[in-house]
Amino acid sequence: MAELVSIFDKELTLAECVAYQKFENYGWQTLYKSYMSNVIKALDIHSDISRLYLLIKLDITMNNLDETLLKIQHEDKLIISPDSVQLTKNLKDIIPDADPIYLDIVGEFYANNDNKLYEFIDQITTNKKHYPKLKEYNEHINHLAVVKNLRNNFTIEEFLKMCPDPVNYFKNIKLNSMSTHYNESLSYLSERYNLLSMAKLRTELLKHKFNLTNTVEHLLADPTPVYLKNKRKSFSSRLPVNYKTTENIEFLKEIAYLDHKDEILNHIESVKAVHRIQVEQAKSIGELNTCGCCFDNELLTSEVFSCPAGHIFCSACIKKGTEVAVGGSKVDIKCFGDCNEEFNLTMIKSIVDDKLYQRIMRLKQAQEIKAADIEGLETCAFCDYSVILSPDLKIINCLNPECKKETCRQCREESHFPYRCDQIEKAPEVEVRTMIENKMTEVLIRICYHCKRKFVKEDGCNKMTCSCGKQMCYICRQPVDSNYSHFYHQQVMENKWVLLTVPVIHR
Repeated sequence: MAELVSIFDKELTLAECVAYQKFENYGWQTLYKSYMSNVIKALDIHSDISRLYLLIKLDITMNNLDETLLKIQHEDKLIISPDSVQLTKNLKDIIPDADPIYLDIVGEFYANNDNKLYEFIDQITTNKKHYPKLKEYNEHINHLAVVKNLRNNFTIEEFLKMCPDPVNYFKNIKLNSMSTHYNESLSYLSERYNLLSMAKLRTELLKHKFNLTNTVEHLLADPTPVYLKNKRKSFSSRLPVNYKTTENIEFLKEIAYLDHKDEILNHIESVKAVHRIQVEQAKSIGELNTCGCCFDNELLTSEVFSCPAGHIFCSACIKKGTEVAVGGSKVDIKCFGDCNEEFNLTMIKSIVDDKLYQRIMRLKQAQEIKAADIEGLETCAFCDYSVILSPDLKIINCLNPECKKETCRQCREESHFPYRCDQIEKAPEVEVRTMIENKMTEVLIRICYHCKRKFVKEDGCNKMTCSCGKQMCYICRQPVDSNYSHFYHQQVMENKWVLLTVPVIHR
């Protein structure tokens, strides 16, 4: 505690930051993991600030962002040095799939200590030490963007995309409990009903099984509320986590619903009224459509799409069918009717979200590349990224922004350069767990004889089609023709394998 007091208002040098007691034994990594959200928020305002300096200031204020920003504003803040910036750039070449802020911190911490830097790189490249990944960082950035939109940039249209049926969802949801969002719910109630006693609010929240929406509705409907003489002091400020500081998206969606309920309900009713009028008008002139999948027969022309053969389906069914197909690594989204036509990609793009469409395009590109049977083609072991490599290159550098992993071309594990595959040490418990997992899954996993991709059969027949287009028998693991001559159906046949495997039910 004495150290915190001594440097609370002091302008720090980089050497003093590195010597911070809590940074010992990779303590800076622990602090970054704990303060990650506020580090990202602070860097939006002070992008040039020393990351170590920022971690110390957040630690001193017990991760209070407002207090930290206020102190930084009145200090001559420490700027990240050019040497640290250059080292970080070099580290990104070595560990491209690492969290960029984490690498900033590493660049500062080891900028003047080559021996410790080499030791750190050795531990990373031999998998002796784990590090925060770029994918996790991007997910956190996206998460904070959603939190910001719900809190500060609320729009009804975006909210209804996240929660299409908020009335039933929040009325029936079992989101809150004594162990999860009790303090957040209580802090929201205390701010909204600051003339009601805390005992009354606690009782109502408990009575409604911690469902915040039902609690608020009951309080609003209470005909004889008992008010305090004066407003209470803020209850939220006494809690480390409250509805103003939480980053739980599900909870924030409920808060947004409660704060904008009238606007949301009016918008929903307005849209429904317009839709009813349009349906009646279309019905009167015989222009309603029927989905060939769910058989909804009151669909407007704007709500349906068709395959090239003219089979009509609603957007909801096409979206669900696309999600299922992509989940199975299929990129040719077939018509649900009795035809072999595929849905147009432009049409698919207008129905699904951007993330799913990008996944489709990556799968399609990977499929086309593999079908070309190009010499030297390699695929990332962790995603669908493909690249042509010369025989002397041992590492696959994935350029997929959501992956960016480096894969050993020989063992298909994460890169361990400059060590050979047999030189990488594994902890005994990791070896045991890996052995058990391998034994449990080797009876299920199949490896495509052509592209070497691993896959598992969840259902269907024993004739398997890989995403590269090649077909093989799930039982004997050998290549098969496009017909079913390799299999028998009901009557057992010599030198053939059963087409459908009946599951064994253990009683």
